[in-house]
Amino acid sequence: MPDATSKAIDRAMGALVGGALGDALGMPTQLLSPARIAELYGHVEDFIEPFADHPVSKGLAAGTITDDTEQALLLGRILVESGDRFDHARWVNALLDWEREVKARGSYDLLGPSTKRAIDAINNGVPAEEAGRSGDTNGAAMRIAPVGIMMPLEPLETFVGKVAETCRATHNTSIAIA
Repeated sequence: MPDATSKAIDRAMGALVGGALGDALGMPTQLLSPARIAELYGHVEDFIEPFADHPVSKGLAAGTITDDTEQALLLGRILVESGDRFDHARWVNALLDWEREVKARGSYDLLGPSTKRAIDAINNGVPAEEAGRSGDTNGAAMRIAPVGIMMPLEPLETFVGKVAETCRATHNTSIAIA
């Protein structure tokens, strides 16, 4: 019988791999209505390439992950590096470095609108605590799995505080942090 650590690692891997697979499966459908998805692809049940003039995914190979998975993995790395406490400044700097890398490889269109706005604001001198105040999309939810994997759930108030802290730089609104 597997020990508790093996079970925890298996569950963490399942959450991260499952999230990445779902992200890659949904990549060609992002921003599209259910009717448009059905019209273009029918029922999506395998990795497929996005249509040629897709607003954000054009040119990506079938099975490509998006910024959602990249940010989740980045957040996980920062949580590991931060130890017992979440290092918000390290997270913000990692986001800024990641955004530069995304731009360099020509994938900037993949970034969600709230994340783009917040990173642009930070790059223009707005404090990170204020930059995410217009983050009204689901980007923070898309990357949050590592917090659930790595942070103790009790006391609940502390856990919820960690969730909010990881969202703050890009999605610091009651819509995004619900």
